[in-house]
Amino acid sequence: MVSTDVFTTLFWRSLLGGLSVLAVQALVIKRHDLHSLRRLTWPELWMSLAGSGAMVCFIAAFFYLPVADVVFIYSAFPTLTLLLSALLLRTAVYRIDLLCTLTVVCGMGLIVWGQTSLHNLVGAALSLMATLLFALITIGIKRFPQAEMVKVTYVGAFIAALAMAPFSSFGSSSAHDLAWLWLYGFLNVGVGFGLYLLGVRRIKAVLASLVCMIEIPLAPLWVYVFFGETVSRQSLIGGSVIVLAVLVNVAWPGGHRNASTA
Repeated sequence: MVSTDVFTTLFWRSLLGGLSVLAVQALVIKRHDLHSLRRLTWPELWMSLAGSGAMVCFIAAFFYLPVADVVFIYSAFPTLTLLLSALLLRTAVYRIDLLCTLTVVCGMGLIVWGQTSLHNLVGAALSLMATLLFALITIGIKRFPQAEMVKVTYVGAFIAALAMAPFSSFGSSSAHDLAWLWLYGFLNVGVGFGLYLLGVRRIKAVLASLVCMIEIPLAPLWVYVFFGETVSRQSLIGGSVIVLAVLVNVAWPGGHRNASTA
């Protein structure tokens, strides 16, 4: 829908989305609390940094890799969340967790092995980094429940915009591009990511990551319907392996015991 390059897209999407969330937050809080909009605790700061990195890596990956491959790699999110829960929140790790983790790695290997260029491998690396950062944020929300997630959302968006600004081409941004990028930023950064950050505080971390897996079958379907982008057989096999391993891990009794304290 837009003609801007990856850096310009990320800049406007982050800036316009962050401003939208900040404006809404300023409208709903009391006037004497406006100064709190710029105060950050250390947990809020590091989650904002992680959030900005996750958003940049995830969106940038679509410029280098087919949508299906990006979301298939992203489907390792629940497994990474479970492992990070064990490392950082001291939850137990069972054999089924290790087995499913190795299976997820094999699935990722199938997807990466099928790439024929460095361009696509960069996209795979960006997808994996985004997945890891999203898992860290999920763990951080459970570890620091007092952190204000709305603040984390718009601060993270501004950090991302600041990081992309030196590489952006502002002269190439038309009114049509800006309109779509504002809508994209508002819905994705504000409504989508913001609701996830608020919702994950109310449910188990692994359950939250499992809910996000709804995106896996929907994203490739939507780009196929609207843009005719198809999935390669090798990517489909690798993605199926990852999804199956994650579902087994979450459904296994040991996985539920892990998730109970996450």
